[in-house]
Amino acid sequence: MREDVESIVGPLGFFRAKTEAIIKLSDQLVQKFNGEVPSRLVDLVSLPGVGRKTANVVLGNAFGVPGITVDTHFGRMVRRFGWTTLEDPIKVEAVVGELIPRKEWTALSHVLIFHGRRICHAKKPACGACPVAAWCPSYGVGETEPEAAATLVKTGPPR
Repeated sequence: MREDVESIVGPLGFFRAKTEAIIKLSDQLVQKFNGEVPSRLVDLVSLPGVGRKTANVVLGNAFGVPGITVDTHFGRMVRRFGWTTLEDPIKVEAVVGELIPRKEWTALSHVLIFHGRRICHAKKPACGACPVAAWCPSYGVGETEPEAAATLVKTGPPR
């Protein structure tokens, strides 16, 4: 069994540690939840290796329960948009939850993470190629010349 899991996760790097985590998670799913992925945040975060970020992804995408997924990209986007200056993911989640209708949380998370990965990078944002530049209070922190900014936009399959 271990070899099967290792062969699947091998290309991801750190495959031995990831294999161990997947096996522990699987054991807990069987022991605590009869082999079913739970649909409540409190249950999901009780599983090994599952924090709020992962739990909100699972809830939003597998169960249709709105959740805000605060990763580094999401946090950077909401700070650049001026929605908060906070860095703590739980506090960011609470602030954004007050600003945005609950039914939009999952989609918003995907859009902001995608935008942060592709256009509004941490070190060299592509401001001149940004589709929301006209509304962004942080416009100009990155390259504003359109042709130069276009070279900074990351394309290809999402990671």
